[in-house]
Amino acid sequence: MNKIRRIGLKYCGGCKPEYDRVQAVAALKKRLGGKIELVSYEDPQTEGTLVVAGCPTACVDLKPFQGRPLWVVTSLQEVENFTKIFVGNDQPLL
Repeated sequence: MNKIRRIGLKYCGGCKPEYDRVQAVAALKKRLGGKIELVSYEDPQTEGTLVVAGCPTACVDLKPFQGRPLWVVTSLQEVENFTKIFVGNDQPLL
């Protein structure tokens, strides 16, 4: 039986998003259901943190996440690449 991995989720402030971050995360949750659970980035039981930034600037302060795995995505393609960590390459996310 595979363990469901708890990954903290942190959105950027959304000052100039170039894609729909919420929609991308909803699709991510659907695709990775049963493999990961996205929870608050403040949850001390997370294995790492996924930072969803709306643009390539990715100005989110990453200092609070030091010491754990950290994934920063700034586009739909990077969200897709994140899914490949947990599933195969056989179907697109969006």
